[in-house]
Amino acid sequence: MAALVALLSIVVGGLTAVAGWLMHLLVGRIAQFSGWLGGTAGWMSAFPLPLLGIFLSYLAQRAFTGSGKFVKSLSPLILKLDRRQGYAPVQDCCSHIVTSSLCIGFGGSAGQEAPGVLTGAAIGANISRLVGFGRISRSLLIGCGCAAALSAIFDSPIAGVLFVVEALLPEFSVSALVPLLLSSAVASVIAKSLSGKPIFFASNALAWHANEVFPTFLCGIVCALVGVYVIRCTFWVSGQMERRFRSTAWRMLFGGVLLCVLLLAFPFLRGQGYAFIESLMQGGPGSLENLMPWCPVAAVSLVMLGAAILLKAVVSSLTISSGGDGGIFAPTMFIGAFTGFGFAWLLKSLGWQGISDANFAALGMCGVFTAVMRAPLTGVFLIAETTGGYTLLVPLMIVSAVSWFTGRFFEPDSIYRKSLVKAKLLSDDPQERELRAIRVKAVCQSVKIHFSKGQLMSEVLAELRAKKASAELYPVLEPDGTLAGVLHADKLLVAVLDSGKNHPIRVEDLMEMPSGAVSPEETLWRAMCNLQSHRLHVLPVLAKGGRFVGILTKERILEQLRVHQTEGE
Repeated sequence: MAALVALLSIVVGGLTAVAGWLMHLLVGRIAQFSGWLGGTAGWMSAFPLPLLGIFLSYLAQRAFTGSGKFVKSLSPLILKLDRRQGYAPVQDCCSHIVTSSLCIGFGGSAGQEAPGVLTGAAIGANISRLVGFGRISRSLLIGCGCAAALSAIFDSPIAGVLFVVEALLPEFSVSALVPLLLSSAVASVIAKSLSGKPIFFASNALAWHANEVFPTFLCGIVCALVGVYVIRCTFWVSGQMERRFRSTAWRMLFGGVLLCVLLLAFPFLRGQGYAFIESLMQGGPGSLENLMPWCPVAAVSLVMLGAAILLKAVVSSLTISSGGDGGIFAPTMFIGAFTGFGFAWLLKSLGWQGISDANFAALGMCGVFTAVMRAPLTGVFLIAETTGGYTLLVPLMIVSAVSWFTGRFFEPDSIYRKSLVKAKLLSDDPQERELRAIRVKAVCQSVKIHFSKGQLMSEVLAELRAKKASAELYPVLEPDGTLAGVLHADKLLVAVLDSGKNHPIRVEDLMEMPSGAVSPEETLWRAMCNLQSHRLHVLPVLAKGGRFVGILTKERILEQLRVHQTEGE
């Protein structure tokens, strides 16, 4: 089994790399077309292009899914992996390539990384389904696809593996690293051979010295605060769009027009922004002045830095919540680079000598990424690999650690986990995670003995004696199979004591409505909460319409928990 998983991880890595390359190629071609269109017909025709991209992306989403329900965030993927659910539609293997390319290529302010990760996850899920893997191997192949996607996009195989370990599959074993490493390495090799670019960001990073520890520490704090702003701003903008515009058409129109206005005023916020990051890491302050020719030279730095840090999160959230497809990876790195660059610019303005703009742009990317994603090791190695700046490994570690601790104080969860934790769908408790991964229908027990409301208790007692049955409760059913009530064992004593009296006692005289009930589709965690809140040991399981299915006991839940905790393949 281990050899087969390793072999398939190589297949997943190769297919994901090709998918990432196709996405990158398609974005580039569409961006060239939109640039030609804007340059040929003037700014008035370029103005609505981001809205056009969102509209075309939305149409493609409807074409792939047949509805408006289209997964764009990694939050549902994290929830699926937490619940051990590895299903993904086959069309997800290619849908994000088209939808994100249309959105980003026409100027939408978002990144390819989340669509790429979702594509890799779908490839891993469908391959594991074809070979009939169980839940553990299936989750591992999904992780291989996610790692391969990041490795192919950024040429960062180590960061791809670390992101899966930190953000997607926190419960992993050392043996799981082997297929993850294989998949990520294969994706890096194939992507590099297809693209031919040796380093993602060409950097002029300088040597780092020990006397820069204090500014590096301060940079981590600043990056954490900016990361908290990114998380809260993203949720606020998307929340406002959802509350104020129930109609998809109005949400697309308002959000798209507002996005076009902001991108017209600040054109460097279009697309992923990687070219501007590289400009910061190579050209220094003089490179900024050419990006906004309409702005006076004396004010260009402040305008650029303020817009990049404060507005990039706004336009990115508008792009996605208006109907487009994209991710927050690229905007986070864009914001981080400008944050680090602006921090260095401020220190030099205050008289601090020997500060490298390129170094702090790299540190800023690491710090803001860590604060937003809550993946400190990924932040360190992602920036080190994409910039070729392993000389900055120590300051990257400092910034990442400080940013993680500081950001966690204000926002305990990552941008992907926040909504899930708020909805009480995720928890850090390992037992709760296990119980949330199991459905009631998998462990509920059928009941062979049940009664009707009109039966005499004397008949009930005779049947129980004949079958030598003993249970805490017995279901009382209607003729159509729906639950009318339950007969608790302690009520049998009442029937025994009154058996010598003249008036007959019927089941309906002693039955009660259940204090709690669960559905077969609910999780064991919800069932356990139900049991504890009502101080019960057994619950009836009711299907749709109140039809009785079986019972669920606390002992059965605890037994299933022990099985899953010791389960292997």
